[in-house]
Amino acid sequence: MQDTRRREITKRQFESLIFISSELVIFAMFYLMQVDAIFYYLYLSVTPLLFVVISYSLPEIRNAVSATLLSKDLMILISVLLFWLYLYALTRNGPVYVFETAYYPVFLEEFNFRFLIIMFLQRRFPIGQAIIIQAVLYSLLYLSFILFQGPGYPGIFAELFMIDNFAMAVTYGAIYYFRKNFYIAAAVHMSLYLMDVFLPPSLGWIAYVTTPV
Repeated sequence: MQDTRRREITKRQFESLIFISSELVIFAMFYLMQVDAIFYYLYLSVTPLLFVVISYSLPEIRNAVSATLLSKDLMILISVLLFWLYLYALTRNGPVYVFETAYYPVFLEEFNFRFLIIMFLQRRFPIGQAIIIQAVLYSLLYLSFILFQGPGYPGIFAELFMIDNFAMAVTYGAIYYFRKNFYIAAAVHMSLYLMDVFLPPSLGWIAYVTTPV
């Protein structure tokens, strides 16, 4: 009995090591891409591979991925994506940008923070605390813009920039709490980015408040 329990503890520790190591690599690439463009392309290409490693290594996440693929909310996300593709094509703003936004930042951030990280944190914390912790981690991710952008954006608005990131991460986390998947949060996240092109100058502040960059 003790041997079985010891093996189970060792197994969970190994799973945690894989998760934390993978996330550290993701964070490192994100920070370093502020310094050298090569890390931007590494972030875009390597991060999904790390998602696969994490999903395969942690049984509860592997099972949740299978369940998430069957969620009806996936159709809502697809519908929102098609709406923006049509609108961008209609106004000749370039539908390629829609796909780029859907992949990064939307998919890479929502799948990671509002799915993988929250699920991992729920091993030790209640869902409410897990949402707050992932919001703190999300804010720390974008702290890189303050550390490496110098006098440029966000500049004097650095404090508001961090508060906005934290607030939006909590909002997306709350959506995950109610829907139990990241699709609706991704649809909202994507829409907040893509609507910027169509906002009049008087409402331009909305994009700065609801999206990090």
